[in-house]
Amino acid sequence: MYIRGFDINKNFVGIQMKKFLSFFLAATLSIPAFAQDKSEPLPLGPASILPTKPNELFNGWKLSPAGRAVGINSMPYKMVLSPDGQTLAAVCSGRFNGVALIDLKTEQTTQWIPLDRTFNGIIFSRDGKQLYVAGGNSDQLFIFNFDGHQLDPHFQTAHLDGEVVLFGKHPDSKNFLTGMAINPKTGLLYLCNEGKSQIWVVDPKNAKVIAKWHTEAGPYACVIGKDGRYLFVSNWGDRSVSALDIKTGEQAARVAVGIRPNEMALAPDGRLFVCCAGDNTVYSLSTTKPHEIDNNAHSANAPPPPADALEILASSLYPNSPEGSTPDAVAVSPDGKSLFVANADNNDVMIADIADHNASRVVGFVPVGWYPTAITSDGKKLFVANGKGLNSIPSWPPKTPSKKAVEGVQFDNALHNLTGSVLIIDPPTPEKLAEYTQQVRANSPYTPAELKKSPQLNDSCIPSRIGEDCPITHVLYIIKENRTYDQVYGDETDAAGHRLGNGEPKIAMFGQSVTPNQHQIARDYVLFDNFYVNSEVSEDGHNWCDLAIATDFRQRSWVTRYTKHGILPVTGDLAQTANGGIWDDCKRNGVSFMCYHEGAWAVPSANRGTWKDKGRDMNRVDSWIADLHKYEQPGNDMPQFQIMWIGENHTKGTMPGAFTPDACVASNDIAVGKVVQAATRSKYWPTMAIFIVEDDAQNGPDHVDAHRTAALVISPYCKRHYVDSTHYTQVSMLRTMELILGLPPLTQYDAAATPMFNAFTKTAIDTPYQVQTPTVNLYAKNTIHSFGAHASAKMDFDEPDEAPEDELNRVLWGATMGVNTPYPTPIHRAVFEN
Repeated sequence: MYIRGFDINKNFVGIQMKKFLSFFLAATLSIPAFAQDKSEPLPLGPASILPTKPNELFNGWKLSPAGRAVGINSMPYKMVLSPDGQTLAAVCSGRFNGVALIDLKTEQTTQWIPLDRTFNGIIFSRDGKQLYVAGGNSDQLFIFNFDGHQLDPHFQTAHLDGEVVLFGKHPDSKNFLTGMAINPKTGLLYLCNEGKSQIWVVDPKNAKVIAKWHTEAGPYACVIGKDGRYLFVSNWGDRSVSALDIKTGEQAARVAVGIRPNEMALAPDGRLFVCCAGDNTVYSLSTTKPHEIDNNAHSANAPPPPADALEILASSLYPNSPEGSTPDAVAVSPDGKSLFVANADNNDVMIADIADHNASRVVGFVPVGWYPTAITSDGKKLFVANGKGLNSIPSWPPKTPSKKAVEGVQFDNALHNLTGSVLIIDPPTPEKLAEYTQQVRANSPYTPAELKKSPQLNDSCIPSRIGEDCPITHVLYIIKENRTYDQVYGDETDAAGHRLGNGEPKIAMFGQSVTPNQHQIARDYVLFDNFYVNSEVSEDGHNWCDLAIATDFRQRSWVTRYTKHGILPVTGDLAQTANGGIWDDCKRNGVSFMCYHEGAWAVPSANRGTWKDKGRDMNRVDSWIADLHKYEQPGNDMPQFQIMWIGENHTKGTMPGAFTPDACVASNDIAVGKVVQAATRSKYWPTMAIFIVEDDAQNGPDHVDAHRTAALVISPYCKRHYVDSTHYTQVSMLRTMELILGLPPLTQYDAAATPMFNAFTKTAIDTPYQVQTPTVNLYAKNTIHSFGAHASAKMDFDEPDEAPEDELNRVLWGATMGVNTPYPTPIHRAVFEN
């Protein structure tokens, strides 16, 4: 078995690799008189010509999309062509859920129909007169009549399981309907139910479930093989593809594939191509050639399906790349000669020549938009859906004004700023494809060289190359919750009162009086005024902080959950990445580590530090300080890497009886001060560094960009009284810690990130720190008369970010800045200006 990857300089390379190895319920049909939600934007209109100058996203990756763009709503997870090839239908599952139609003759969006809940399940009937859409986190199947141009808005909604679904925080439904297939002979539908690891066989004539078949964990997509004997199912949470007997539903084989297999495409010759997001691979399986089966029983009435992959293609721009390309959509040209793979995290489409069954070869890459999620081809043009749009865009003026419980200036939050689009791309000539490939390479900050050495200039004590000596041998990594740079440091000044750093004092909600320790530490050491989160919210934010990526599962999960369109179940190993978290990196490389809440669920008890889940941050850190003193005793040694979570600065809004926002943030600030004070007075301080970052920046304003956040680095080897305006991100911080500890990068993102070299020197200055006391009342509590108390009382603060972002932001603003202070306008920039 060989994995074939594309190398621009060395053409094709081969790398030896091991083989990876009837329940009936009446459906409830309803035909509603459909009314369009006027608050929902309709992205109708013709294709537009795209700008030729690349945009730089806030994470340092560039976009230069090919083709012409047609606007649709965000996160279009699947596109299908009508049987006559004249219409493209896309199901969107972002801020708004629904179906969009694109007329391919006029190249314009002609229809948008909102739906309750959706995901990636969409398919036309055999005659093209109906369109079926699966209902995501529900038991719903939507059935549309299609006249060749438009969908009838009076569609049927079938409740396949007969259950009542409550669309709240925790839906009663355990179902999560995803990919679909249709039997070309019988017209029966096959629906993947990711929530229950089942395939539902549905008769669309009466919308009844006639059978339920079991699969492995988390079925995502399903395809009927060329000869019609088996239904092939990609098991998103199991690293496998199941072959189910089409007559009995029995699993005839479980074929091992890569990490998080998702979308699949069938070639005319019967080959099945399977995207595996977690290891940048596309597996080729035969759906017709019989093989001996030795791992599962199969029906005696049908020949067995294949047991092995025929071939594995690498979808990454370079061979041997770590996780980070994220192939999540695949299509085969009608003539069966070309394969198209969307790489979500590389913002490109890989093109492979698959005419030779056993010697497929990658021929190039095409630049597309931000986070491509769906792809198809009619043989004349390539259609690529971008989940997040063509750039990051301003959030004001708002596109969709809405009335909130807590009033303020209208604006669009992070979810509102995900704008989907479909690119229409003409087939490139070989010369044009070579040009596209070079552009994709230029758009990517990642190259293989970063796996061992950082290319940035370095005049500090931080090693440029993995394994080089470093005077820092102990690292403490602290993760906090949800603040922007301006919220904390907008009022930062030097000793003479002059403004320090690129801050806006008008929007400093938790300034000097609330966070004196963070201000003092930034003045004493380094103020980072150009530091950004890679994340949007906490659900993906902790993944960026710990794993250096938000996976295809996590990207879909947070969008579905935060838009209140359902909860995507964590099934099997869906939450796993190829290299795991920073603690896994330590374990593999012999670096001792300890987790204080953050990551503790993923490590043995011996690697869990003493921690109190309840209580306030300023008291909680006493556990770490006590452990520090124990490590200083003879015969003990402090772990080389420690990670800690302190999240009280998230606040509980103005919920009556809870501590006020100022009190919460001040307690968190004291916790920071106490940790730094204890560390700087310990015997380990001469060889220690502390890194502090927010998991996301969603709960506050910033005059530069809504992703800009507060970060700190403290060490004897840090520069003093210095403003560092280098463009850094959360994964820059991870990369710096990895270089200190001699750890290889976890993903392409941290490998490509700019290390924080500019914040360090080669000479140590050992100065103890004295904790500062905030001037606000640390024990003040909200009352029923507090601003926004009624709204806050309805919010869920049991877990980070369960509370509605927009409302909570306005509550915090009114409570800290005053009711009469105009609410600031959040900003999202496409290009950074250093």
